[in-house]
Amino acid sequence: MDPPADSPSPTASTKRTQEFEATFEPEGRIQHQVGPDLEKTYGWLEYGANTTFLDNSFDAQMQVANDFVKGNGTFEGFVTLQSPEGNVGLRITGVAASGPAGPGTKFTGETEVIGGTEAYATLAGRGRFSGERTGDTGTPIDVQVTLELINAR
Repeated sequence: MDPPADSPSPTASTKRTQEFEATFEPEGRIQHQVGPDLEKTYGWLEYGANTTFLDNSFDAQMQVANDFVKGNGTFEGFVTLQSPEGNVGLRITGVAASGPAGPGTKFTGETEVIGGTEAYATLAGRGRFSGERTGDTGTPIDVQVTLELINAR
């Protein structure tokens, strides 16, 4: 017997927009400054947070490489979401812009699902990454991620 004409195909992908927010706390960093006035900063930072994503609680880890001149520049890295139901890996890339007065930086960019495990093994998609840090490099970052997901459960 054939399924009804209006039933979804078992191979059809499903789309879902999903967001998460988290305050990522610094866990480690290697930063270097160069230039005549030490105006160029580059290096690696690691942050941790807890968040809710796809109706599940996750431990989140963010690893970021940056290349800034006077607080402005590019970043790229990874966000890993870990839970007993499975893990999700995201790639992030973007730009950072420091405020005109004092410390603080705004981050904007793109994110892409690298892949997942277990319940999230077929997850795919891409979206926007944004964040803000009110202190100097290596202080907490408030992050927002919006993804248009394919095969989200």
